[in-house]
Formats: sequence, structure tokens, C-alpha cells
Amino acid sequence: MGFFLNSSSELRTGWRLAAFLAVLLPVWIAAGLLLTATAFISFGELDPFQVIALNVPISFIAAAVATLFSILIVERLALQPFGIGFHRGWISNVGAGFGIAAALLVLQLLASYVFGHTTMEWDAHNPLSRFFLTLGVLVVAAAFEELIFRGYPLQVLMKGIGPWPAMIAMSCLFGLLHARNAGSSALSVFNTVVAGMMLSLAYLKTRSLWLSYAIHLGWNVGLGMVMGFSLSGLNVASLWTTRVSGSTWLLGGEYGPEGGVIGTLIFLAGAIAVWKIRIRQINYDDRFYKDARAG
Repeated sequence: MGFFLNSSSELRTGWRLAAFLAVLLPVWIAAGLLLTATAFISFGELDPFQVIALNVPISFIAAAVATLFSILIVERLALQPFGIGFHRGWISNVGAGFGIAAALLVLQLLASYVFGHTTMEWDAHNPLSRFFLTLGVLVVAAAFEELIFRGYPLQVLMKGIGPWPAMIAMSCLFGLLHARNAGSSALSVFNTVVAGMMLSLAYLKTRSLWLSYAIHLGWNVGLGMVMGFSLSGLNVASLWTTRVSGSTWLLGGEYGPEGGVIGTLIFLAGAIAVWKIRIRQINYDDRFYKDARAG
């Protein structure tokens, strides 16, 4: 046992995470400079949503490169033991995830009508190009957040300090990531932490990122693009526009449903659904989890 290696002659958890960050941050900066310069030369000044649309692929590229480096170079393993790739059963995981997200959205809409004054109007003003750009942003943003918060970093921590401390730590970081969103509050950050726990449980239940990714994407697309609620303080191109007036602490105010107590209950219901759902865990013949002692 030494400074770099644990009793199993494996690189310690802290050094594994340091290696991940050592690739993530430079790639993030390089991709940001390159894509930002390209966008400025091509399109000139960008509006706020276009800035978001630019930052999302930058973040995803950095997360993907760091993940590949950590798994293939540091761990010298295949991607599948980390829940990445089109493994057997991934389609059923995606279907279950979209189903859970749809059920939570129905609960959210019903609660909005019961506890607030809610109106829904068909929104035909968004150009098709904006709509598809928004969909692309949400697809890639969910992938980036799953790679960072339920991917390699979480899984290394789960092996090093145990599943529950690791899930709590990464979910708190997930909540803090959204703390600077428009209209955010202590309650909205807490709700995002609860949502992070729900998604972390989805990984723990299946050992795959597909269930958590489908819940995450289904919720974002359904809430923001289909029903037209404010999505974590962001208004996006949508099929409908939903306006809710009533108690801010209960309904979330300008931040959207994720900022109210109803959102807390919705995410808790989602966590219970994830825990109770009958879905097969993906079993791997891998070396990563063979020795789960603290690293």
C-alpha cells in the first residue's frame, strides 16, 4: 500500500478522479476556444440560447474524451462495465426510463391544475429550426450530465467510498451546477439534488446509464419542449406554453416546477419508482467492481 496505490495494487480513487479532471479541463478549454471562435466567425454575435447551444457540445466533448481516457487508458477496460454502449437490454432500459418520465410529467401537470391556476396554449410561433436546435441541445446536455454525474466519476467514488456516500456527493454537485440558473433558490437546488439521487439510483439499479439518461431526457423534453413549462429557469421552444400562477414555494415560480415543493414530491416519487421497478441489472464479467474496498 502506497501513496498512489491501494492494498490491491490499484490506483487510488483520488488519483483516478485527478486523472479524469486532468483530461477534462484542458479539453474543455481547447474545445471551447475552437468552437467559440468558429461560431463567432461564422455567425457573429450569438443570442443567449445560441450561447447555451454552443456550450453544451463543448461540455459533452470534454466529458466524452475524459471518460474514454479514464476507462480505456487508466482502467484499461472496455466501456460496457461502466454502463456505456449498446449492451443487451439497453432498449428496455430506455423504454422504462421514458415511461417513468412520462408518469412523473402527468403527475406534475395534474398537480399544477389542482394547486394553481394553470393555462395551456398551443405555441405555433417557434420556427422549426429553433425547435430542432432545442431538441439537439437537450439530447446532448442530458448525455453530458449523465457522463459527469452518473458516469465514471460516480462509479469510481462508489468503488472507493461506497454507493450511498458517492451518490450523495455527486448529487450535491449536480444540484450546485444548477444554482446559478435564473430564478434558482435553495429549494430548487435541493430538488435537483433529489433528482440526482433518483438518477443515481437508476444507475445503481441497472449498472447502466441508459435508464438514468432516458428519465433525464424524457423529463427535460416533456417538461420544456412538449408542455412548455420553464425548465430549470430556462424557457425553450415548445409545442405548448404552460403558465401556472399560485404559491411560488409550492409550484416553483419562474424557475419552473423543479423549484417548488411539488417538484420535491415528484422526484421522490420517481426515486421510489426507480427502486421498485422490475428491470434486469446488466451483469458484466469485469474487473472494476471485483474488489470494492476503499481506494
